[in-house]
Amino acid sequence: MQEYIDYIQPILLFGLLSAILLTVAQSYGFFHLPPSTDKRSNPVSLKTVLVVFAIYLGMTMLIAPVLINVIRSFYSQPFVETSLLTIFSWVQLFILGSIFLLFYLYTTSQSPTLFQRIWKDRSIPHSKPITKDFLMGVMTWVIGFPLVIVVGQIVDMILYFFFGMESFEQVAVRYLKTALGSPLTLSVAMFTILIAAPIIEEFLFRGCLQTYFKRHMAPKKAIILSALCFALFHFAKSQGIGNISLVASLFVFALFLGFIYERQASLFASIGLHMTFNTVSTVRILFFPD
Repeated sequence: MQEYIDYIQPILLFGLLSAILLTVAQSYGFFHLPPSTDKRSNPVSLKTVLVVFAIYLGMTMLIAPVLINVIRSFYSQPFVETSLLTIFSWVQLFILGSIFLLFYLYTTSQSPTLFQRIWKDRSIPHSKPITKDFLMGVMTWVIGFPLVIVVGQIVDMILYFFFGMESFEQVAVRYLKTALGSPLTLSVAMFTILIAAPIIEEFLFRGCLQTYFKRHMAPKKAIILSALCFALFHFAKSQGIGNISLVASLFVFALFLGFIYERQASLFASIGLHMTFNTVSTVRILFFPD
């Protein structure tokens, strides 16, 4: 019985907080979207979406493992764990830099303004400065985070009721914990989680995928569909049944990411929200692991 109380208490607390924040935000017109633009002026094609995802998946799932294996082949002595982590860190930095460069080179080769419009569409009425877009994303975390917690707790309680699962460890959490033993590895992990991942994922899922969806459907439907793709993208076999809770929470989180990107017509807004979410999660893992 105590286990259910431990779930119900935060559900009620964060549920009340979420209801208050969402009501206040609604009363101030926060959830108002700008008028839809002409779909014919949409700069993102299916080809663009396929190419940028191919770049990301090819670099992370093909090139990175090959590089690690090639580097290991030059060493005659067996690898200790610290050496492998160091190599992984340098390879990861190279891969991240390559992804950024390839994204830029491809989009600018398609259209001189494509890269700029994905990041910031200044054609909408009352376009805001980039700094305000970013801060709006940070503020959106305050509004959306309690609801993400509520959904996660509800799904966790259901999983405990049916399967007896009390907790699971996400891939990102294991990665961060593994990096704690090496300053270099920890620095790369922090850079990846706090800066690189939010920028790359927002470029992929909001800047390209959601923008492409808007060519064929209303913005709200595009937000929902891109949020679902984002959540399912984080599915990992090693997380087992915990994927249900993770996907549900990330879907709600991604709805806010898609909304604030659409509201501000700026990738800087969704990046601000994503960075804030990852930063808070990282602080909790490092300083409040229990």
